[in-house]
Amino acid sequence: MELNIFINKLFQEAKNNEFDEYEVYYVDRESLSINVYNEEVEKYNLTTSYGLSFRGKINGKIGYSYTEILDEYAIEMLVKNAKESALTIENEDIQFIYEGDKEYSAVNTYYNTLENIPADKLIDLALNMEKEAKTLDNRVVSFGGCGIGYNKAKYGIINSKGLNLENKSNLLSAYVVPIIKNQEDMHDGMGYIIATSLDEVNPKLLAQDGVNEALSRIGGKSIPSGKYNTIINNEAMVSLLSTFAGVFSGDAAQKGLSLLKGKEGEIIANKKVTLLDNPHLENGLASVPFDDEGVATKKKDIIHEGKLITLLHNLKTAHKGNTKSTGNGFKNSYASPVGVSPTNLYLQKGEKSFDNLLKEIGEGLLITEFAGLHSGANSITGDFSLAAKGFYIKEGKKEYPVEQITVAGNFFDLLKNIEEIGNDLKFPMSSVGSPSVKVNGLSIAGK
Repeated sequence: MELNIFINKLFQEAKNNEFDEYEVYYVDRESLSINVYNEEVEKYNLTTSYGLSFRGKINGKIGYSYTEILDEYAIEMLVKNAKESALTIENEDIQFIYEGDKEYSAVNTYYNTLENIPADKLIDLALNMEKEAKTLDNRVVSFGGCGIGYNKAKYGIINSKGLNLENKSNLLSAYVVPIIKNQEDMHDGMGYIIATSLDEVNPKLLAQDGVNEALSRIGGKSIPSGKYNTIINNEAMVSLLSTFAGVFSGDAAQKGLSLLKGKEGEIIANKKVTLLDNPHLENGLASVPFDDEGVATKKKDIIHEGKLITLLHNLKTAHKGNTKSTGNGFKNSYASPVGVSPTNLYLQKGEKSFDNLLKEIGEGLLITEFAGLHSGANSITGDFSLAAKGFYIKEGKKEYPVEQITVAGNFFDLLKNIEEIGNDLKFPMSSVGSPSVKVNGLSIAGK
């Protein structure tokens, strides 16, 4: 059944069942992933998926249901299940079907240059990434992965209040993880790109990035335990920021799962720290003109020069907090209820280059990678104890690679102890970004 016919019949059925307000949210996705190994295609996976969720308000409560098939039976099932779930809700949270905003920003999330790319071209690129890595260094003995993928999606919201929004997006990604063997030791590195056209994918450059990173780890050793002046490079800082992004959720704060509850207007970081949520970022992986409730998105400072300006809200948490939605009401999938999530979340870059940060630190530690983020970080308290890798810094230069160390600290203290922020803002295959940061006195457990 065609979508518009299905929705008209669904809304009529909802009205017949005494729903006061109702809404559908739909997603149509296509994903192609190609993985190669030993100069052959190891995996070729093309998937398409479609899903539609229904929300309806009855007696002041909103019920949910969803389907992957658009037919007459689905209409009856959606209304029946939503009504049953609404009538069993016991909490008093007020939820909303949104009438929409007057204006929505134009956000470019779809690139015509990525349309209709032949699969054989993508396969050739993937094979060439592997080939180039082997050519660059004869110590490349294997690969942790080598692949290329294309994803596109169309999604929209239509409701009984006249809201009718639709957006589409697409992106191309490629990565290669060469593994080198040096004597008895194995080391890996990664080259990757998120591209808006096929011309941006350069197999040789990606292979060089991966091989160079792997080679830089040869001869790694531990260092004595102690406190070190430290630079956390952009990619390592992204992993840390991603782990603790939930503390900026209004929903988490209202549930007592964030220490930032009630701290709007307070200084929580060094004055050089500005943290943004920017759904209109050019080429951002999470750029979007509206959230999954139909609220127009906007760029906002979460932290501005050290001061907490706002937490992130959807319509429900904004109402509970006596404030306005920040346009961060998103679903994990079409079948999920609306939660709170950031879009493109990143630390605003500073003015100093990475090399200048190294010179300023003189002697200390450069951290390039954290491990164990899921088990070694407490997203509520902010405490973390993480395995890490990096380099020892002497006279403003990399002296030797460092491994077998553990970094312990607290995310909230870290924000206060940031002394400088670099200008090397990076989004490593992620909607979370960061420049490198110089931090005063991190505790390191080594030998």
